[in-house]
Amino acid sequence: MKKHIIGYSLLASLAFMSCEDFKFGDKFLEKPISDEMNIDSVYAKKVYAEQALNQVYHSLPDFMPHNNRLNWGVLESITDLADHNKAGGSLYHKGTLTSSESTGSAYSMMYNEEHGEFSATYGIRQAYIFLENVDRVPDMTEEEKRIRKGEAKMIIAYHYVQMFRNLGGMPWVDHAYKPDDDMNMERMTVEEAVQKICALIDEAAELLPWSVSAADDGRMTAAGALALKSRLLLFAASPLFNSNEPYMAGEAADKHYVWWGNQDNARWQDALDAGLDFLRKNQENGEFYKLVDTGNPRNDFYTGYFERYNKEVLISSHRWIRWDLNGNAINQVRYLVCTPTLNYVDMFQMKDGTEFSWDNPDHRDYPFFDADGNELRDPRLYETVVLNGDKFWAREAEIYQGGREQPKFMGGGQNWRWAAQGYTGFAMRKHVQDQLNELQNKFYQCPLMRLPEVYLNIAEAMNELGIAEQRDEFGRTAYDYVNLVRGRVDMWPLTPERAAPGEALREAILKERALEFGYEEVRYYDIVRWKHKDYLDVPLRRLEIYPDYLDPDDSKKPVKQRHFHYEIKEGMENRRVWVEEWSNRYYLCPIPLEEINKKYGLVQNPGW
Repeated sequence: MKKHIIGYSLLASLAFMSCEDFKFGDKFLEKPISDEMNIDSVYAKKVYAEQALNQVYHSLPDFMPHNNRLNWGVLESITDLADHNKAGGSLYHKGTLTSSESTGSAYSMMYNEEHGEFSATYGIRQAYIFLENVDRVPDMTEEEKRIRKGEAKMIIAYHYVQMFRNLGGMPWVDHAYKPDDDMNMERMTVEEAVQKICALIDEAAELLPWSVSAADDGRMTAAGALALKSRLLLFAASPLFNSNEPYMAGEAADKHYVWWGNQDNARWQDALDAGLDFLRKNQENGEFYKLVDTGNPRNDFYTGYFERYNKEVLISSHRWIRWDLNGNAINQVRYLVCTPTLNYVDMFQMKDGTEFSWDNPDHRDYPFFDADGNELRDPRLYETVVLNGDKFWAREAEIYQGGREQPKFMGGGQNWRWAAQGYTGFAMRKHVQDQLNELQNKFYQCPLMRLPEVYLNIAEAMNELGIAEQRDEFGRTAYDYVNLVRGRVDMWPLTPERAAPGEALREAILKERALEFGYEEVRYYDIVRWKHKDYLDVPLRRLEIYPDYLDPDDSKKPVKQRHFHYEIKEGMENRRVWVEEWSNRYYLCPIPLEEINKKYGLVQNPGW
């Protein structure tokens, strides 16, 4: 089937609904819409209309590897947090990403029917079909219609935010286009895009409840709408777009499709106002959304990003029903599409807030656990990556020479569950977890936005406005907002003495975002919006782990206490060609040449 941005026929769109329907909470719909149904029959009954909206939800992305993302990659694998070491690498690694070969970019507008991966443009069209027909449903109340319209509008807004972060201003679609409609549409300027997306978010927020019950977990809410607005305005205020010169010259820059055309600090104020507005509304609603904080830091962090209906997740994707332990996504993680780097692991501080250093003999002797197996680092480290000696499959992980998780570079085999990924001395844990003990029979959720992001957005905006140490209407400084996130995992507070306002605090906030949101697609967009190519220039490192023995001549006599020695190595299996041959064009993704050639008004992003 041909791939299109706008022009799906109505019947073809409905036919795609034969995939397994989206499900909320524990209320499962009995069956998806059949291939034989037409527009009239779909909107003749509430149950079918609800299923149509569920299919719109199915267009929301997730963070697991899929065919439209880096050729089965994970977005962090083109950052400093991880690497794509699978044979051949991604199009970025090979340096072959072009506008005509763009489905392996950080963002794809394409629809992939074969793999059931629905694009943003598919979701937008389906949402408008729903909006234009839901009033016809005879057995839905006006209240139900109002809320469902808000949900559809939020899904459209979410997709537009994604396009904005990856492509800049794109054409504005305001209805379900038909084949005979005029398709000649110009891209929006950055200013127009921000205004229209914010207006749509506001419309959705007016229609939606602040929160939903557990049975409706996953549905859009007004809280998610205001949080999304905070994300959008923070990105728009950042130097990629908010600058006195574009990141790269070209027609799209001349027409302000990829930058504002100037720098204005008021945009940071807009970002701050959006975050504070969320807090006000949450306060009015009894502080419904809050961080998971029971006093068990490691478990609280895990619960906050993984467990369903935890009141920390603001927007989520439930594309699948249950975790498929043998599905393509998990299999791809096993085979090197997201190998955590030592660079990332080293970002995590010691529990007392001091920086970890391999030059510190105490740290080098016991970098992760003490002799008794007690954790020594930021609790988030242990729930983000699998570490040698950590709990794993009801035992300790053995990512060392001679261990059961022997990494590939030490002779580990491709057929073992994690041997290939252990190439760097670590494995990805977040989202993948301990399969037998944490994923088995679990309902699927991918957290697209969590409450800590709102806190850190506010902190960043305050810092950029030069008011990091001023107290806001809630009595908090920028440091207080950072420490809400750090405090949940019992980490020492950030202070002006540790990170002075300005550049030092900015870098501390960006680091905090990396620690909190590893493998949640935050780091990539932070690098992009701050034009931090320098983060990519640092050589990637990995760790080789070797056990120490009581008797060097007898390797069968292990030490009485856990002890290993570590060798730091540079270099990965695949070159990072796009970094070696860098062009600023990489800050935004290419628009597929196929769409440019359709001559309906698209202008290519600079450099592509």
